[in-house]
Amino acid sequence: MTVRLFAWAETLKVTGPLGWGLASLACFIVFLFLTFPYGPLQNRLLSELNRASGLEVRAADWSLGLPAAIEWRDLVLAGPTIGTIPIEAARATVGIFQACLGRLVLDYGLQFPGTAPTGSGRASGSLTMASWSLPGPVSIKGHLQQVDLATVLKPYVSHGTVQGDFTHQWDNAQGADAALKGEGTVKVEIKDLVVERIASGTSSIPSLTFDRVQAAIACRNGACDVTELKGDGADGSFTAQGRVVLQEPVQQSLLDLTITVIPGAGFSQKAASLSLPPFQPGTPLTFKLVGPMITAKVAF
Repeated sequence: MTVRLFAWAETLKVTGPLGWGLASLACFIVFLFLTFPYGPLQNRLLSELNRASGLEVRAADWSLGLPAAIEWRDLVLAGPTIGTIPIEAARATVGIFQACLGRLVLDYGLQFPGTAPTGSGRASGSLTMASWSLPGPVSIKGHLQQVDLATVLKPYVSHGTVQGDFTHQWDNAQGADAALKGEGTVKVEIKDLVVERIASGTSSIPSLTFDRVQAAIACRNGACDVTELKGDGADGSFTAQGRVVLQEPVQQSLLDLTITVIPGAGFSQKAASLSLPPFQPGTPLTFKLVGPMITAKVAF
């Protein structure tokens, strides 16, 4: 019995300071999470998003989520190019320890409205900034999970869901066109796509329907190489390769694309309204699309 009491007393001598140390560390972490300046941070994030994107970003309300997150409700992105994009809910989880070391690391999640299946209509990923003052490198990556394009690309798209991944990074966060000077990749798949009639110069592109569209794009310093772009559906099939040079505003981006179209019967009828040679169903036709996106010229 004496030996056991002696061993117990020695254990207390060892574990007592360790226990107090762990308890103190836990209290410090809880205090750090509770006193972190989430209010100024959420204001800063929205204002920086406004500045960097050139869009108007508004949120109806925000709250603190656990363990260390900012949650926005009824978020709206608005701009002359994209119109209005509603976001039902957004959540940004803050890397507290990275923030204390001067870096900003966020894991984000966006929920778009109008989606029934559980887990669909979401965008998620991470955003990393080298410093709170935002002059240094920025990187973002994300995943799109069955996002309804009709909610984000009206009036150009009336139906379609997109799934895919993207990454982008740039060295300087200052200036509205800073992100254009970075580099990144986009790889997406779109199903059941219906593109509405789009004005192009003095003419217009007819509405098009595709069962599936796949795209892979690699960008560096504002020049994007279209390594894969293909689709097929009721109106036929197409493949495209080439380059897009991004400009501000995006409508002035320069196209240099080589496109091969194998029209279906439906597209041949729609193309009759365009000032183009007749499209014969099943006969491949290759042409180039060159110039500013809004006034691109077709060369055969």
